Amino acid sequence: MKYKLLLAIFLLPFSLFSEEKYSISGIVNDDTSKEAVISATVAIYTDSIINKDNFVKGAYSNKFGFYSLPNIPNGTYYLAVSSVGYKLQLTKFTVANDDVRQNIHLESVSVMTQELTVTADRESSPTSSISSISISPSFVSKMPAFGGEVDIFRTLQLLPGIAAGSELSSGLYVRGGSPDQNLILLDGVTVYNPSHLAGFISSFNNDAIKDIRMIKGAFPAEYGGRLSSVLDLTMKEGRKDKLGGKAGISLISSKLTLEGPINENSSFMISGRRFYFDLLLGLITNDAPTYYFYDFNAKANYKLSENDVLYVSGYFARDVFGVDENGSDDISINWGNSTANMRWMHIVSPELFTNFSLIYTDYIFESNIGDKDLVFNTGSRIRDIVLKGDAQYLAYDDHVIKTGADITWHNFNAKANFNELDIEANTDFLGEGNINTFDIALYAQDEWKVTDRLDVNYGLRGYYFQQGNYLDIEPRLSATYLTDQGIRLKGAFAVANQYIHLVVRNNISLPTDLWFPSTENILPSRSYQGVLGAEMNIIDDTYLISLEGYYKKMNNLLEYKDDAEFTLGIPLEDQFTRGEGRAYGIELFLNKKIGNFTGWIGYTLAWTKRQFADLNNGKEFYPRYDRRHDVSLTLNYEFNDTWELGLAWVYGTGQAFTMPTSTYYWQESENYYNEKYQFSDRNGVRLPAYHRMDLNFMYKFEAYKLPWVLSINIYNVYDRRNPFAWYINNEYNYDTGETSKKLKQITLFPIIPTLGLSFEF
Repeated sequence: MKYKLLLAIFLLPFSLFSEEKYSISGIVNDDTSKEAVISATVAIYTDSIINKDNFVKGAYSNKFGFYSLPNIPNGTYYLAVSSVGYKLQLTKFTVANDDVRQNIHLESVSVMTQELTVTADRESSPTSSISSISISPSFVSKMPAFGGEVDIFRTLQLLPGIAAGSELSSGLYVRGGSPDQNLILLDGVTVYNPSHLAGFISSFNNDAIKDIRMIKGAFPAEYGGRLSSVLDLTMKEGRKDKLGGKAGISLISSKLTLEGPINENSSFMISGRRFYFDLLLGLITNDAPTYYFYDFNAKANYKLSENDVLYVSGYFARDVFGVDENGSDDISINWGNSTANMRWMHIVSPELFTNFSLIYTDYIFESNIGDKDLVFNTGSRIRDIVLKGDAQYLAYDDHVIKTGADITWHNFNAKANFNELDIEANTDFLGEGNINTFDIALYAQDEWKVTDRLDVNYGLRGYYFQQGNYLDIEPRLSATYLTDQGIRLKGAFAVANQYIHLVVRNNISLPTDLWFPSTENILPSRSYQGVLGAEMNIIDDTYLISLEGYYKKMNNLLEYKDDAEFTLGIPLEDQFTRGEGRAYGIELFLNKKIGNFTGWIGYTLAWTKRQFADLNNGKEFYPRYDRRHDVSLTLNYEFNDTWELGLAWVYGTGQAFTMPTSTYYWQESENYYNEKYQFSDRNGVRLPAYHRMDLNFMYKFEAYKLPWVLSINIYNVYDRRNPFAWYINNEYNYDTGETSKKLKQITLFPIIPTLGLSFEF
């Protein structure tokens, strides 16, 4: 039997013959909007009294709201369905020699009044929950926001194990990994640069998002191509009951979302946002630089039949920056993402669920610096076309088998052009101009319920990357075990490879950084990750407390050499040095999702280390984003139907930096000496600790027969002057006539109050 099961997993299990059986399956929807509800708990009981003795079996709805419970004998049962933010629904049904199709419509309810319901799979949770958390976009909207613009990434940075690169960065540094090591998916499409304002604000509009899932490490075989983590975002489908939407305005941006039915079988959602700081500066001065960003999300769905739905979605984001010096140096920098996805969801049978996608993604960066006599242009671009198919096989009581494949065609381009009068020079940073390549990925995994207490998720992911002719197999394994005391022990191990690289300069994701593929000379990066932990529900199951420890080993990492320059005629790969990294730590997490106050407390004790032969004399060093201690507190408190409070407080060990220790003069020519600095070990000194509290007061009222929310955001409530960087300043003493050098601290943001206003219709 074991050999047959292994064959079923790795050789297209959905094609195997299985004995006659009866299943109950369907789609879980929101009762009002008719949108699919993700990760709803679905359970079958023999009686309307829900308890362990009456429990038959349980499952979870997938990204499309689909669930299936196989091998149900003839008889009468009760189907219990619940999800956070929804009222428990109990439905009576009968199995009589045939499969049952039972769609569920859940009624939403305030989490302040919702009771925690023990249903379906309380005996054990799915193994995919290891190092994973889902956050509601409604919770994100209640968190404090700089300038009144809520930010998904800023909220994720409050989770243990996820660090911010700096106060200016919304980049995600997950368990010692850099931002390019995160797989960012929007409706299954990779987004290469998910930020505006050179990394200050993420480029995802919270109003367009339905589900946010973060996996911090050792992710299952269905995900791949990155070393550190997965952020899986799902866009709203568009409500099917009536036309509606949301509009908002803040200090720095305005946005509008519309959604509604097209006809009885289809609906749409469109959402746009624009940053208009350039317009405000234009009212003050004519010499202000031009800077703005905008992003646009759109999605539509069409129900072809009871078992077929077609989805079409797109995302477009652009940043535009320009400085016009009236005949002197002019600067223009533009970057952005474009994605499109056509997806077909097909339910072959109650036991077999499939979806197929045709995907296009495009990331482009362009810069022009110079005047009429001299122009220096740089640019990079990545274009992908992807064919992808996934399947879930649900015929077994104790197994959920997932398998899939995708093929991706990549086009990379990174060039520089230098014009001076009639002289022109060109270079290709990649050494070959356009690089066209492709990769193929295959995976198979089994979510196996070994016993009532033990769950195991095991699988393999295979890769072939044509540029460099790389072929790799990645094993993935995770397990959870429920003890008699209600403690869920968990562990995971994963191997991951990354074939597309972004070497981050200055340790923040700036749009001037260039993505490029692995080649014969640039090896793929590889990570080995291990996770051990425990969690349990406490205090009437209203709190979840979790403790996880992790260790990650990374090989073939890339960094710029200390003397690296973008010099015409020198391939980019010659500017790099190759090394390795280690990251390990412990994370403590206390989370409350139900009641009049929700939120979490997180603490991380972590070490992140790098070692390169050509850096720091070959000695191991801490990167800038290494944080020994990281503490976060988030709180949302509903006082009543009118007032609500969001609070966020963070504390972190100061960033590491390289301090100059002495100076000397180097003779550049006969009459010219250039001052040089000698430095300490790379990142051998720490800035002072960083801590800050932000508040968001929300006043809810009704006007013009519409619900409104006035947000009063206070950034840096107690006006902590956190250091952002240091610089050396020459100070002249008029009494002694001597000049001395002193380190000066740069701080960014004092206490900043802002207002935001939004309404729904």
